[in-house]
Amino acid sequence: MNDTNVIELDSMSNIAETLAREMKQPIQIDSPVADISRVALPPGWTLKETDDEKHAHTPRRKSAKVSLHDAPSFIDYVRRHGSLAYSTVWCVADYAAGNVNFTAILNDHGEPAEEPQWRDHRASYMPTFSQEWENWVGKNKKSFSQAEFAQFIEDNLKDVAGAEGLPTGAQMLEMALYFEANQDMRFKSAIRLQNGGVQMSFVQDDDSQTLTRMQLFERFAIGIPVFWGGDAYRIDARLRYRVRDGKLTFWFELIRQDKTLESATSTLIEQIRTGTGNPFFFGNPFSN
Repeated sequence: MNDTNVIELDSMSNIAETLAREMKQPIQIDSPVADISRVALPPGWTLKETDDEKHAHTPRRKSAKVSLHDAPSFIDYVRRHGSLAYSTVWCVADYAAGNVNFTAILNDHGEPAEEPQWRDHRASYMPTFSQEWENWVGKNKKSFSQAEFAQFIEDNLKDVAGAEGLPTGAQMLEMALYFEANQDMRFKSAIRLQNGGVQMSFVQDDDSQTLTRMQLFERFAIGIPVFWGGDAYRIDARLRYRVRDGKLTFWFELIRQDKTLESATSTLIEQIRTGTGNPFFFGNPFSN
């Protein structure tokens, strides 16, 4: 081989090396998951991963985030898609703030250390408060004029529970309407009665001959469901008043409605624990 042939071969070799370097082809890389393909792409050999699960007939595993509207639906979903080995139910309850919610993790970690799970199949249930609860708790400690108070009692009359020593709904309405009918009169005095009420005196334009007396019940009770479709619970309330410029304003104070919420939630918790049969925890399953 002469020098000319050596030079030609060297040139062809350099060209081939240049072409091989500049015209790299993608390389398929094995993946441990059938639906995921991994390809190394030039230049720089970046790795591109494509997940084709959406084109498969079925997904590799169950995952979902659903919200249920009542306890039976929540229980049925957990039983349908969960298991006793890998499903857990969690409850966050702040009774003072009036917040209650449940979360089920259908693919939670197994008890043995070698059984981790993805924890991404979840069902949530936030109990819906009854309209009666919303009405009374929403107006708790809020001021009413005499006319507004009468209207509120009339609208929610069926909720008043005539417990022993406390006024009936009819008596509460009579009191409220009496105050409404005399709302233009000026407050004069109040006397506490032995039966626990307060006798109030009103006059028209400070004329003693127009004196009118009315009895205010200082306490009453209501019987309302806490959750939509749930059982009714008794809640006692104090009726308060304030006089300013001869005019009355009213408000009521529910007595420990947080304990009533706790009792209603305890019934719900027992229903869910028994219905699902899964481990039950109080706390947030996703807090840091």
